[in-house]
Amino acid sequence: MRLFRRGRYEMTLNRVHDTVVIREGEEKLTLTVNGDAMRIVAGLNRANEKLNKINESTPDADVIAAAEYFAAVIFGKEQAAKLMAFYADDPGCVITVCGRYFKERLAGKITKVQQKAKNAETV
Repeated sequence: MRLFRRGRYEMTLNRVHDTVVIREGEEKLTLTVNGDAMRIVAGLNRANEKLNKINESTPDADVIAAAEYFAAVIFGKEQAAKLMAFYADDPGCVITVCGRYFKERLAGKITKVQQKAKNAETV
């Protein structure tokens, strides 16, 4: 995205940036988000499809894979692995923390980036 303001040229890829600290008792894990808003949204849609297929008869390996995918879409593969380790490979915890983070903060950040991109197109 190119912006022309006051005689200068600006460019942005409209990436989403954020830092979140996950704390459980005395332990904490700091994770960062640095991704393209459109790719995050597309990945979250795929993660949602995977999560919606989970039921009582879903093999544990598939539940873990869905949780890892959800976390990787938001934080990247390396940080998703750290989050899984932080929660002792409990996919329910990872899904819950990712869902809460998306609902409470990330969705708003994505919306702001998308609005900025849309407004820049009309300039």
